[in-house]
Amino acid sequence: MTEYLLTHQETMLTRRALGLEHGNSVSRNFVAAHDKGEDIGVAQRLVGKGYMVRNPERDFGSMRVFAVTAAGAKAIGKKLPPAHVVLPAAA
Repeated sequence: MTEYLLTHQETMLTRRALGLEHGNSVSRNFVAAHDKGEDIGVAQRLVGKGYMVRNPERDFGSMRVFAVTAAGAKAIGKKLPPAHVVLPAAA
């Protein structure tokens, strides 16, 4: 797999998804982005890199929900606890 460097925005969105805003331990694995907001493009870039996956079952209204993959957590120096591991949808 190709290693991708993360931009500051990508790193911050990944950290927010993992609940790392105020601590150093992964406490969750999801982030919601408004379908017309600035975070949606960042999340979609992370999906393209294999660092996030979209979770349409959790979408609400115009908010799109994304989860960090194990590769995405590794890209910011973290390991997902087993309870927060997400597997990509089967094609």
